[in-house]
Amino acid sequence: MFINQTHDLIFITITFLSSFSKKKIFFHCDFEKDISNAAKKVFPDINIKYRIWHYKRALEIKEKNKLCLKEVENNINLDIHYKFISNFPFINPEYINDIYNKIKSECFEYKYDNFLEFLEYFEITYLKDDEIKHWNYYNNIEHITNNASESFNNYLYDLFPKKSHFYKFLLTLQKVDSLFYDDYKMRKSGA
Repeated sequence: MFINQTHDLIFITITFLSSFSKKKIFFHCDFEKDISNAAKKVFPDINIKYRIWHYKRALEIKEKNKLCLKEVENNINLDIHYKFISNFPFINPEYINDIYNKIKSECFEYKYDNFLEFLEYFEITYLKDDEIKHWNYYNNIEHITNNASESFNNYLYDLFPKKSHFYKFLLTLQKVDSLFYDDYKMRKSGA
């Protein structure tokens, strides 16, 4: 009961704080569904973008290797199909389902069973559960790197080597944010 009350209080506080921000919020993250769902709940108009590197890595390491590695390595057509799918973040989203269905029908025709398992995973994970707009960058490539995020993550880890109290975390983030803003203003003015 205490945990639920605490979570409710945290949610109310974040919601209250979010009412002060009238700017469009852009949120870049890994493919962390819990984090992005929480962000959507608090900031309904948030623009979430998943990092492409994590998309490709999840396909390559976790699923292709687990479900259909040998089939892809031994078949040039499947290798091409896999490359198409791994490049979906750069393809016009209007064509993604058509390309996916064409690949899937060819796999049915030639009985590429393992690759069909991979396609089923892909459909459930990326075409049904996730909105394509979160991982598709067609016509919207933003020049961001993960380095700044990783650096900031390390910076936060140094500030909070142990899990801290939530309010202390918020206050520290607020101070850090104002420091970066002040630094930005000074650099822009030439100081």
